[in-house]
Amino acid sequence: MGINDDKDIDEQDLSLTEETINGSIKSTPSSTLTSPRDDAPPVPGSPSLAAAPAVPTDDLSLSWMPSTVTLLRNEHTGAEIYLVGTAHFSRESQDDVSLVIQRVRPNIVLVELCRSRAPILSMDEAAIEAEARDLSVDKMKATVSEHGLVQGMMYLLFLNMSAQLTKKLGMAPGGEFRRALSEVKKLDYCNIHFGDRPITITIKRALSCLSWWQTLKLFATLLFKDCNISAEEVEKCKQKDLLEQMLDEMSAEYPELGHVFVHERDLYLTWSIQYISNLVTVNNTVVVNEVEIDPEIPRNPVRIVAVVGIGHVPGITQLWGSVTREDIEPILVIPPPSKTGQVIKWAFKISLLSLTVWGIVRVTPKIGRGVLHAVKVLPKIVSK
Repeated sequence: MGINDDKDIDEQDLSLTEETINGSIKSTPSSTLTSPRDDAPPVPGSPSLAAAPAVPTDDLSLSWMPSTVTLLRNEHTGAEIYLVGTAHFSRESQDDVSLVIQRVRPNIVLVELCRSRAPILSMDEAAIEAEARDLSVDKMKATVSEHGLVQGMMYLLFLNMSAQLTKKLGMAPGGEFRRALSEVKKLDYCNIHFGDRPITITIKRALSCLSWWQTLKLFATLLFKDCNISAEEVEKCKQKDLLEQMLDEMSAEYPELGHVFVHERDLYLTWSIQYISNLVTVNNTVVVNEVEIDPEIPRNPVRIVAVVGIGHVPGITQLWGSVTREDIEPILVIPPPSKTGQVIKWAFKISLLSLTVWGIVRVTPKIGRGVLHAVKVLPKIVSK
């Protein structure tokens, strides 16, 4: 079944670039393939897909690729997908991404980011490191105001953990995605696709699985976790991404987190790759396979490089070709808030805010100068 069989997919959802004409999608040099809308992403059909044989019959043999590359195929369109598993704090992974994109010369490069996280692609390494390290009170206020206390503090805690790793390893997370964009810009006709589920949905679904007490314990774990690891240890652990390993450790106590952060995102990433593998190219233009075109003009399958965390590779490989609308729709739903008493909720918010501010100040002394100001604005923050 092709993606045009789904009546809920509109032209805006299918836009590879800023220009969509008569159902076809015009690809231009170094253009960007936008992700589906965060609130209503399209659900593609389920084409006939299968994992590629161990030794491909074409010239792009896996023998020259890094060991973290898996080749998948869409048997319906003939699309080839080079799935690159990466560690998010790894120079070697960045080099792997460059090598694969340079050799494959893909039409589409999918990255494990949602559209709201796209700005990290346009920031250089120094800017990313400064952003992660500068957890000022003003930034905390802005984040909490935008996302609410619980979701905002969860975001800040993950940022704080990334800041610790950035300081210890001397590099910022997401370098493999910025490297992917750099390589895409060198190609005449290639697009970037944001293939991950919106991070706001992921965090809200994760928190909805936990009781207030479990949430408080989780925040304490994130605050006081010692991210003591060297760059050499990151490279030695390439078979298990560092951040995903930390999530696995927490999942032992909070199994719901592993389901939301890993399994559900495996489903979404697989679905995203299936979706774009249904596209074809006509005269270097990426189009929907079923679009009416002069039959004498050849249609060519798209060639895709998908850059994801190494921990998602087993799940994507196992799920390949089996993800359907029924699998995707439930994991895009944000459960309604529980009917916890207002007294308990306020007590939790105040405790959580105090714990977070104290923990971040302990890790980043620079923020100590702004703590008194944070206390002054406490009533406004907890009222969110």
